Amino acid sequence: MASTINGTSTGNGGLISTGDDSGILNIQTNETTAITVDASQNVGIGTTSPSTRLSLQLSSATTYTTSTRTNQGLTIYNSSATTNGFTGIEFVGEPTSGNGGIAGIGSVVTASGSANLVFGTRDSATYAERMRIKSNGSLLVATTTEDVADANGVGATLNFAGNAQFSRASGGVVNVNRKTDDGVLVYFQQDGAVEGNISVSGTTVSYNGGHLSRYAQTTTAKDESILKGTVLSNLDAMNVYTAPTTYWTEKDELPEGVNVGDVKVETHEVTNEQLNKIKVSDIEGDANVAGVFVNWDYDKTHQIDEINMAMTGDMIIRIAQGVTVQRGDLLMSAGDGTAKPQDDDIRRSKTIAKVTSNHVTCTYADGSYCVPCVLMAC
Repeated sequence: MASTINGTSTGNGGLISTGDDSGILNIQTNETTAITVDASQNVGIGTTSPSTRLSLQLSSATTYTTSTRTNQGLTIYNSSATTNGFTGIEFVGEPTSGNGGIAGIGSVVTASGSANLVFGTRDSATYAERMRIKSNGSLLVATTTEDVADANGVGATLNFAGNAQFSRASGGVVNVNRKTDDGVLVYFQQDGAVEGNISVSGTTVSYNGGHLSRYAQTTTAKDESILKGTVLSNLDAMNVYTAPTTYWTEKDELPEGVNVGDVKVETHEVTNEQLNKIKVSDIEGDANVAGVFVNWDYDKTHQIDEINMAMTGDMIIRIAQGVTVQRGDLLMSAGDGTAKPQDDDIRRSKTIAKVTSNHVTCTYADGSYCVPCVLMAC
């Protein structure tokens, strides 16, 4: 037989004990169990079988509006029927004057119909998403687009695969500040080993363990036979960049008469005033050397293969089989993509590098090999 306090088992409300050895206590309102406390002191709201210290279960959609919010506390709700499109946990701060009684409001939610975990804030009765963790583990801040830079958007993303993107409409994109003493600002690693860094000393910033490089295109299709350290020469022809067609999306402020999916900007050629095309140097003593080959790279935005070319600084350079170089030698183009020593030690327009070590870093199938040098191509 059930025991009751301040109510009846069939009345409007009260504390209801099951009257057996289960040790369960129910709190009823309007003849319906609202809260259950079991023998293990687990508390259930919306469930009579709590499995944790506090279990909250929602059985139907609940429209949640500003007028129903208490002054402060924790709200867990299902908003599949509400216009704000959020479900989850809301944190409400103490109201202050002059803002409609709404202050310090934030929420941890799941976007309706998705597996994303969304963090948002609320201005008056309007929610705004600020950050989300996607189901794949990527973190997005101030954007819902994972490739924010490629999409010309604004925000920051940490991709689940380790890629980071930061995009801003104007001003500095990344600030790096070292306080109290001089030293390294940024380390650069490859396979866990530090290969270079950017450091600061007083008012001087140093770029250590690297070279100046740029991207360049060829007049022919991507040539996989070009070897790292190969000498390259400038052409008069300029790199050609074509921007793809873009379309209006639901995130844009649509002008009158424009719909989502309409063409926003047609495919067009991007202005290029400084980057020229290159070829493998084929002139002995070539005075028009541009740099040396590092690797191929694919420009996703403009959908074209490009060469990453080192121009000045630390790099390796390719020497033909049978050609001997010594530390301190000045090098020029041999006319076949390799470099060879000059006849003198005077720096000239044809000088492209200075050998810094006799150590052979790699040897290729054709017998050519690479040695460390300081490039002087520009």
